Amino acid sequence: MGFNSSDDLINQITTNGKADSQILQKTLVAAGTAGHWQHLLTSAGNIPAATFGGAEATFVATDNTWSEGAIPIGDQTAPATKHLTAAGASLIAAAGAPWFVQLVDMVGYAKLTTTNVSTTGTKTITMTPIGSSGAAVDRYPNGEGLRLAVAAIAAMGANAPTMQITYLNTAGASKTTLAGCVSTASATNGTILNSGNAANKYGPFLPLAVGDTGVSDIVNLTWGGTAHASGSVAILLCKPLGQPIPVPATGLFNVFDYVNTLPSLPRLRNGANLTALVYNTAATTSGGTFFMSFDYAWGG
Repeated sequence: MGFNSSDDLINQITTNGKADSQILQKTLVAAGTAGHWQHLLTSAGNIPAATFGGAEATFVATDNTWSEGAIPIGDQTAPATKHLTAAGASLIAAAGAPWFVQLVDMVGYAKLTTTNVSTTGTKTITMTPIGSSGAAVDRYPNGEGLRLAVAAIAAMGANAPTMQITYLNTAGASKTTLAGCVSTASATNGTILNSGNAANKYGPFLPLAVGDTGVSDIVNLTWGGTAHASGSVAILLCKPLGQPIPVPATGLFNVFDYVNTLPSLPRLRNGANLTALVYNTAATTSGGTFFMSFDYAWGG
């Protein structure tokens, strides 16, 4: 359970000491493109850059014990549940402002490299569907609230094929993301390929089928048109947490209140693996420095 009232929240924090804070800091691995979202997973810093280990086209679950780095928020202590109370972000770069920062819980990924990127057609993903057990991978029962993004984890070659993902929804039915979404040609490492300002671009997540509220299984990704000449991608399975944080100008640290803004107190599930996505309204610069801190508390 969370908090019964504002008084309960204050008491849990001030009297019982049930609160903590964490920091995420990164140096962007490459320049960001105007109108695109970036992930920070391949950027160096705290936590270290991920290499996306694991077998090709196979889902790898990630939680707060992920060997490639995770923010140490700890596990839940039943019946208490952890909730975000505030988060702030800053980005220092010569251009790109304003930015928007979306905190997400990455449940896992499936990587595609070499011919799975440089050829068109259907690329099958091996994955056990997310269920409703108490395991960390099932922290969002049956995939409720989970979203899909296709992320560059290396520099991408020329051409911009279409992309469509077949998935299972929370009821286990086979569905597809919106047809016609176009990837990004020659995208830098870190770019969310389905995002952008042009036609048939969606960000930061691919639109699910009408009425669907989550993803329990990634079945395949189909590339159409002319394939990327080269590159590597990861299909990210994420849960967005709270409203995006606006960063109006370089070097400005802006804080978002998750207590008094509805919907309030986003929950940090047991095993949550937290990272951030950044939206660039204009082209940014290589070597930009990102900083984020967030506070959370728990009741019970």
